[in-house]
Amino acid sequence: MAAGLAVAAATAAVQAADLPDLERGRALYENHCRICHTQQVHERPNRLSIDLADLRLIVDNWQKQERLRWSAQEVDDVVWFLNQTRYRF
Repeated sequence: MAAGLAVAAATAAVQAADLPDLERGRALYENHCRICHTQQVHERPNRLSIDLADLRLIVDNWQKQERLRWSAQEVDDVVWFLNQTRYRF
């Protein structure tokens, strides 16, 4: 019984570590993106992202262009933040 609980707890911890972090995504966006990207850029009719995969590609390409060296998890955090607050794909 105790071994089963330990395995379940370890599995939950690993899964939680892989989930996007909304607050970290917000912080990264506000510190690195919001200077140029106002609310209007996300609401314009001809926005670049049309789905979640496109949004991730755009965020990842942009962070590379700006030499931010974000991890895949940090990119996912920003994508999660943008999707939850702006796009809702």
